[in-house]
Amino acid sequence: MTVLMQVLTLFLLMITGLGAVKYKVLDEKGVKGLNTLVLYFAQPAMILHKLQTPASPELIIDLIWVFFLTCLTIGLAGVIAFRIFAKETAERRAVLTNLSMVSNCGYMGYPVIIATMGESALIYAVVFVAAFNLMGWTLGAYYFGGPRAMQPRKLLTNPSLIAVAAGLTLFLTGWRLPSFLNDALNMMGGTTTPLAMFVIGARLISLRREHLQDVKLLIVCVLRLLVFPAMILLLRLTPLPDMVVSAVYLCTAMPCAALTAMQSELFDCDKALASRGVALSTALSMITVPLMLLLV
Repeated sequence: MTVLMQVLTLFLLMITGLGAVKYKVLDEKGVKGLNTLVLYFAQPAMILHKLQTPASPELIIDLIWVFFLTCLTIGLAGVIAFRIFAKETAERRAVLTNLSMVSNCGYMGYPVIIATMGESALIYAVVFVAAFNLMGWTLGAYYFGGPRAMQPRKLLTNPSLIAVAAGLTLFLTGWRLPSFLNDALNMMGGTTTPLAMFVIGARLISLRREHLQDVKLLIVCVLRLLVFPAMILLLRLTPLPDMVVSAVYLCTAMPCAALTAMQSELFDCDKALASRGVALSTALSMITVPLMLLLV
């Protein structure tokens, strides 16, 4: 029940963000500014600070498993979704496939992992997000535009991935940053959860009742929020550590990734459909995520 209350607190932050935009306390420019603050400063700071944790052979093996399972899960989800939406136009098929395939594991996954499994589990989510970005800019981009669209070089300019690389270096070597710098990172990183949830809530302003009439979008939400996370639970039947399975499960249970909306603009696909999918799945996750937590 304590974990459920923590997650409901996160959703309350989302509602606050929605209310701020609805009642014009914050405009689109302000939301974009907060989004930039989270992406370029708060989230990288949190990652870099939290990855300065003692390494052990067991933990390293666990993280390798997380990376492998994430790539496998996203790849399998992409193949399944691509077949399900085979009769759609090329643009809609690409968007619907990517919406189903990748989750909002960075923005929403980090806060939920911390609330559910504790701050020590954040490193599992960090590795999940690293694999997510790899798959998003390779397989995900492939669905949008074929082999020429695959852009793994995009990883080199992603602030969070740069922080992951630096943090994993500190994690594996045992090196530590000066205390005053870590204090600054901790203070900045502490703003990640409230700001990220606030921004997610603000984005829900684009949701309309008619979005519920798009049956294919509803199928996407079922796949993204229920079916694909449930597939992860089958790993409980294997000897894999519970922390590994739980972390991959929770990150997979998040709504559609904002990355899909960004890539839709980049590849000139159905941008409106992508935005609707992200908004609708995020709204529905306020129901599904607390329910899925009962299975952790």
